[in-house]
Amino acid sequence: MLTYSLLKNHAGVLLTGDYNSLKALHEVVHEVNERSPLLKDKEGSFLGLAYDARKAYEQQRRVIKPPEHYPELGTRFGVEILWPVLLVQCRMLRASLAFIDTTKWQQAVAYNLEAVIESALEADFGTQSGALIDRWMAINPAHPWPEEKLDSRGAIFSSWTKAERRKRLAGLLASLSPMYPIMYPMWLRNGDATLVSPEELDSWQGVDWPDPKC
Repeated sequence: MLTYSLLKNHAGVLLTGDYNSLKALHEVVHEVNERSPLLKDKEGSFLGLAYDARKAYEQQRRVIKPPEHYPELGTRFGVEILWPVLLVQCRMLRASLAFIDTTKWQQAVAYNLEAVIESALEADFGTQSGALIDRWMAINPAHPWPEEKLDSRGAIFSSWTKAERRKRLAGLLASLSPMYPIMYPMWLRNGDATLVSPEELDSWQGVDWPDPKC
């Protein structure tokens, strides 16, 4: 089963699992990537989730030894993933599963990942997690916008302080809607303090991601 530990500074999660759980995630992501009609770029950001899972179970990321008094827990493996990246990847998985025939096993892997993310958001952001989950669920990967804009969103998110991430992640997720440039002025007038201007977001496109200090 997949589990998580929170990274520092509201950066994201250390996605963890045993060998079999991470290998299952790797295989499901690869299968969905090949078959999904939504995923036009077969070497895009969604496939990065499979890459991260493989690097984890190959022990090239984090290796977590079992507690001294509970060796039966076994060794687990983990990989650090930033919030914007993981949230978009997970939505790409869920949306793709609606367009292809799936097995119960594939659905179980997807639900496990979603449950881990939801629990981690609640643990990391507390009372703000409801709004974050709503905006996460509103991401629509059937439109190319979320994947096209993930680079700039990841870059600006990496540059933020802990306080900025807590305050503005909801606005960042809202910006993954293709309607964001149109809706931004209205939401701003309505007092949404989490928003980031489309101009500032676009200025981060193609910029190397700063160290997220996680």
